[in-house]
Amino acid sequence: MALPKRLAAWLLIIAASAAGGVGISAKGEESRFGTPKGAEGTRIFNATEHPFYSGEFRLKGDRATLIGSMGDTPPWDHLDYAGKRLMPVKGTIDIAVNEVTNTGLLEVHFVEGPDHYRIVFDRFAAKQPYQDGGIATRVYEHGDSGNGDPLYPKTWLYLAGWGTASLFKNDQILYKDYAAHFMVMERSRDPKTHEVRYPVKRTLPGGETDPAGMEIDLWVRSKEQNTENFPPYETFVHLYWEEVTWR
Repeated sequence: MALPKRLAAWLLIIAASAAGGVGISAKGEESRFGTPKGAEGTRIFNATEHPFYSGEFRLKGDRATLIGSMGDTPPWDHLDYAGKRLMPVKGTIDIAVNEVTNTGLLEVHFVEGPDHYRIVFDRFAAKQPYQDGGIATRVYEHGDSGNGDPLYPKTWLYLAGWGTASLFKNDQILYKDYAAHFMVMERSRDPKTHEVRYPVKRTLPGGETDPAGMEIDLWVRSKEQNTENFPPYETFVHLYWEEVTWR
């Protein structure tokens, strides 16, 4: 009985190798199995360079932490590099967005004390080219990346969004149409000390995050400024989730 052509070809390669021959040249192997070639170098391809890219992302975040408190009065620090005012809270974040069409929904639920909070982030828009219409993937931001502000370490963003969100407290609107930003990013805090090692003197080009871990960060902030606070806004709600599930 004749063997299928593909199986027969692989058996021929295996036989040639066993006999001391090489069925495919080294150059052929590189081409066959995708080693970057020519001008491609070793770059990471844009998502849209993949022929079956859907643009659809479905993620969930657990193990929520609120930086500071919803009841803080100025002066407060809601970036807290030292990790001294981190409040674990019961809550999740669900992300269902399309990076190609810049549409979708990010919804947050968390509880602090007797109060239940909900954040609805469903309007995405870009203010800078790197934000790619409002939702972007595979981009560096913050630190010395040249993208975004330098208030946080340079980090690789697996997925990020910019736009407008509203925050509800016990089903009543608390902050309506506030600027918002989420990041699915490399781990920014030391898993033991919870500090962000930033800013520090740069010794390597990769930034101060840890690519061995992942987190989701979300900021919701007011237009109004207040220089007593860090960052200098009247309102800056900041949460992050340490467990990230891709669905």
